[in-house]
Amino acid sequence: VSEAFDHEVDVLIVGSGNGALTSALACYELGVTDVLVVEKGEKIGGTSAISGGGVWIPCNRYAREAGTEDSLEDAREYLRQTIPGNDVPGEMLDTYIEQGPKMIDFMHERTRVRYESLEHYPDYYTDLPGAREGHRSLEPAPVEASELGEDFQHIHLSHHMMRLFGHIHFTQTEAAVLAARTPGWIGITLRLIGKWLVELPWLIKWGTARRLCTGSAGVTRLLLSLKDRNIPIWRETPMTELIVDESGA
Repeated sequence: VSEAFDHEVDVLIVGSGNGALTSALACYELGVTDVLVVEKGEKIGGTSAISGGGVWIPCNRYAREAGTEDSLEDAREYLRQTIPGNDVPGEMLDTYIEQGPKMIDFMHERTRVRYESLEHYPDYYTDLPGAREGHRSLEPAPVEASELGEDFQHIHLSHHMMRLFGHIHFTQTEAAVLAARTPGWIGITLRLIGKWLVELPWLIKWGTARRLCTGSAGVTRLLLSLKDRNIPIWRETPMTELIVDESGA
C-alpha cells in the first residue's frame, strides 16, 4: 500500500449527522484533536437536520431540572417490554440506559449542545410497566442561524412540515399547541409571525427565518461546537474506498 497521502489525520469521521458530529467532538474533548469530518453531499446534517432532532434519554438532566421522577430500572423494564425476545442483548440495553444521561451531561457541559425536555411527549406504550408520560424525549433548544455566519448556507433545514408557511421554524412543543389549537396557540402564532416580520431582511437573503428549531437547530449547535475547536468539515467529499495495509489496519 502506498504511503504517499496528500492529507493525514488521526481520526476521520464519515458523514455529518448528529452521530458523526458528536463523535468528532468527543474525540477532540478526549484528547484526539487531529480530526476531520467528510460529507459526501453539498449540505451538512443529513437526516438529522431534516428530522425533528429528538432523542430518547431517560433520567436526563433536563427532566430532573423540570422536577420529574424517573429511574434507570423503570427505563430498563420499559425497553424489555417493548423489544421482542433477545433482539437486543441485555448488556447493550444497560449501556444505553446508563450512558445516555452521561452523554447528555458531557455535551451540555463541554459544547454548545442544549436540549429542552418534552413534558407532554409520552413513551409510545404508556400502558406498559416502566413507561412515562413525558420528559424522556428531548428536542434541541432553538438557536439563531446568524451565529453560523456564512456557513448557514451549508446546513440542511428542518423538514417543511416543521416550518410555518414554509419559512418560520417552530419547536415540537409549539407544534403540539398549534396542531391541537390548545390555549395559547394564537399567541404562539402571532409571536412567530412577529419575529418573522422583524427579521424580514434575513428572510429575503436566506429564504428562511433566523430562528432554527428541531433537527436543524441540533446540527447547528453541533456545528458551532466544531467551529469553536476548528474541526474541519469537507463537503462534497464522499468516502469511496477503505485502504488497509497487509495486517488489515
